[in-house]
Formats: sequence, structure tokens, C-alpha cells
Amino acid sequence: MKIKKVFLTGISKNTLAKKIALKAKKLFKENNIQVELDKDFFGEGKAISKITCDLVVSFGGDGTLLQTVREIQKQIPIMGINCGNVGFLQAYQYTEIEKAITSILKGKFRVEKRTRIQPIVDGKKTSPALNEVLIVPTKAGRIMHYFLEIGGHGRKEAGDGLIVATPTGSTAHALSAGGPIVHGNADVFVVVSSNPIDWEHRPVIINDCKKVKVNEFGKTKTEIIIDGQKTVSVKNKVELEKGTDILLVVN
Repeated sequence: MKIKKVFLTGISKNTLAKKIALKAKKLFKENNIQVELDKDFFGEGKAISKITCDLVVSFGGDGTLLQTVREIQKQIPIMGINCGNVGFLQAYQYTEIEKAITSILKGKFRVEKRTRIQPIVDGKKTSPALNEVLIVPTKAGRIMHYFLEIGGHGRKEAGDGLIVATPTGSTAHALSAGGPIVHGNADVFVVVSSNPIDWEHRPVIINDCKKVKVNEFGKTKTEIIIDGQKTVSVKNKVELEKGTDILLVVN
């Protein structure tokens, strides 16, 4: 893959990320690669929604990359440079910035398609999730009763909540709740009941072409949490289906 222009983004409060990004900017320009800057990150440049480039480089932790993915409106490869505590989604550590840039200059890096979950809350589409969608009571500690339907087959459940994860997110909340680890580019979703009352309801792996529907919450006020960052209130029902893929650079 020939890279002519890159877009650099990150979280401004992360001073290490800013330092490494400035170093990357210098190295790219020295090697005649055009550089676009995220205005919110550098204080100059353009909004991430208006980028025109061959590759996006995200400086920060996994949370930064998840936010970057959510804000990009186009299918452009995204490379994460870990400048945070958690780096499961990152292709390189910040100490490997020269190695990362060399791979870009040579066009030798691996890109995988990663599926996302498209939530539809009360009939309206919300932001897609790269990791997972959590369906939980608005007030923590409440038991959530609900009806779960997968591919036309349903059952009643109750517990602390429900997690529907992508393969990318199978090593996040879903794993902590007892779910399996799934290869990142598998065509599946993982459905995990969080602390269920009935222990017969074990985690399941489903084909990602199947739609997951959750409703009948009763009087319990409910919300969904997308990738641990975006919260949406639910009145009656949640539908989860396969969303648009993103392109993630992997090591």
C-alpha cells in the first residue's frame, strides 16, 4: 500500500502522545509524506470528519483509538501508536515510532477488516461499536429483567446486564464477564449475560449476520453504553446488527 498522505490525531491532554506525534510529523515530512493534523489535538489543522488521507495514525490508548474510529466517516486504515496504559488495539508502542514510520514508508503493514455492531435504540440508529455494546440498568446495582431474541429465537433473562461484543471486543468487558476470546477478524458476535440469575444462560457465539433484539425491560430504566464511552437511554427496545467494517492496522 503506497502512502502519500497521513492524518495525525490523539487526545490533547496526553502530553506523551503529543510529543510522539510531533516527532512523527517531523519524520514524515523529512520523507516527503504529506501530513494533515487534527485541529482538536494540535490546535491547528482540520476536523477529523473532513480528512482526505491514505492512513490515520492515532496517538494514545485504546480509548483514543475507539473515539477516533467513531469520528471517522470514511473507511480509511487506522494505525494506533500506544501512548497510554492499555494497548490491545494498538499496532505499535510509542517506543517503536521509528519502526512504525518505516513500515508506513515501505507500505509494509498488515490491515484487517474489523466488524462493528450497529445499535438501533427505539428505532433510531446510534454510533456503531468497535468493541461492545453494554445494556445495563441506569441505576447501578439494580437487577435488569429482559427478553433476549437472537435470530428469531428468544428467552427471558435477568441479571446485572447484557454484553454483545465484536471479536475485537471479546478481550474487553465480555472476557471479564466470562466470555470467550475470539480471533479479531472472525465473522461472529459474542453474547454474554452479566451475572445472570439463571446460570443456565451461558455465553454464546453467534454469526454476525444474526440480529440481536432486547426488550421487555419492565419498570427498570435502561441504557446502552457504546465502547465504554457513549451512553444512550432506552425506552422500549434495543436491536443490534452488523455495522460497517473498519480497517485496523495490526502488528
